[in-house]
Amino acid sequence: MRLFLRYEDALTECQQCYVSVRESLIGPSVRKTMSELAWKGGYDHCSHMRSACAFLIHVSQDEHRLYHQFFDRQTDVFNKYLESLCTCLYDTTRPMVIHMKYLESLAELCSILRLEMLQEHVSNNREALSAFGNIAERLLQDVQERLIFRTYMYLKTDIAEYKPSPGDLAYPEKLHMMQSLNEQERSALSESRSSLVSVGSATSQEVAKINTAPYNMSEGSPADLHGMWYPPVRRTLVCLSRMYRCVERPIFQGIAQEALTLCMENVQQATNQISANKSALDGEMFQIKHLLILREQIAPFQVDFTIKSMSLDFSKTKTAAIQLINKKSRLFSLSSNNALLEFLLEGSPEVREQWLDSRKDVDRSLKVSCESFIGHATRHLMGAQFMMTVDKAENWTLKETLHEQPWVKAEILAELVQSATKSIKTNLTGLQTTMKLYLANRDTEFILYRPIKNNVIGCFTRLQHLIFSGGYTQEEQSLIGCPTPEQVSILLSSVSLVAPSP
Repeated sequence: MRLFLRYEDALTECQQCYVSVRESLIGPSVRKTMSELAWKGGYDHCSHMRSACAFLIHVSQDEHRLYHQFFDRQTDVFNKYLESLCTCLYDTTRPMVIHMKYLESLAELCSILRLEMLQEHVSNNREALSAFGNIAERLLQDVQERLIFRTYMYLKTDIAEYKPSPGDLAYPEKLHMMQSLNEQERSALSESRSSLVSVGSATSQEVAKINTAPYNMSEGSPADLHGMWYPPVRRTLVCLSRMYRCVERPIFQGIAQEALTLCMENVQQATNQISANKSALDGEMFQIKHLLILREQIAPFQVDFTIKSMSLDFSKTKTAAIQLINKKSRLFSLSSNNALLEFLLEGSPEVREQWLDSRKDVDRSLKVSCESFIGHATRHLMGAQFMMTVDKAENWTLKETLHEQPWVKAEILAELVQSATKSIKTNLTGLQTTMKLYLANRDTEFILYRPIKNNVIGCFTRLQHLIFSGGYTQEEQSLIGCPTPEQVSILLSSVSLVAPSP
């Protein structure tokens, strides 16, 4: 046993001597090479990171193979030696990382360290690269910390505090311009293809038809172009896509909650400005369009957007403080009714848990926007006076005396019906054109148009019920000429552009 221990001590001394010699031989060379790589990399931090990591991986593998030429078992002495060689990666790159500002570069560094180095190299050769993996893991944590900090700064400066330019709010002019350019491009492409086909053979004409078929089927609406998205929406989605594979899921969920909340607030502010400058319909269509984009683009993220928020409830503290003021005489009482003691026992704040789901917040905001748009669109088609008159008449208590009121005489109601019918014929096509311009999806347009159609039919139905119950004579009913639901449906269909896709 004693001989074995002496052998172990001798082996350890040999390993220490080996490590010391190798450190003196290649240590300065490795550090010099790392400094040169940092100098050559300049501002291309990602290229420098790849070069430095690749160099240290080769050094670690070579040292591992050489070590096992002399020793058959890897010890902590050798692992510490390799780690000391790899530490120069941390020493040269960490100062660079803590001064980086751009999310793109930080996110790419995370991908390099996490995917290319740790998953592809270290996990496949754990024994030789364990020391390098430890340093890369430390460096990855620093990069992630810097990325998270810069992300929150980005959310504050570029999303929450973003001030839209007049061009950002130029709706629907931007969409009209892009639609015009798209039509010109499509027309030019069609003409060029026609000229090519005209000089070809019958076979080439058939081939041309096959090639142009998919193009003719696609609408190519400008609403789908990323460049037409409102900048905070585009920045939010780009930010989330970069963070998704760079940080842990709980951290990503918190960032996503913050980003989507700030983005929706900024979209709401832009909606208010567009509504003030253009119309309420344009503002609401702008909001619906971008909320639909948000909902569609966050769907592929395989993560739960729910986070738990902790807050303090001071309602009991407020009540206890008021009671304390009212019980001044018992502040220094030595009995169990001491007011100060009661305040300390009963006035402590409560911790409340609240679950926040950013995906549901987007759906909730979208629902509110759609309901608001449907209401405005209905008033736009029917006329505000028609809606106000019907609402006021429905609240009239004595329905049988309704026909006697001067504000709902048969002549006035007849004029309202004619005005509403004319408004539908005049404004429905423009409303549906606006929906098509913003949404660029037939199914979505139909889903949004259907409740508007039902509301219009419902308005005439409500008026019809009021006429029947309001004591109007047959002659007055004929004079009013309120259309039946079937007639209103036919009227809407005759001027409608929206239909469900086959």
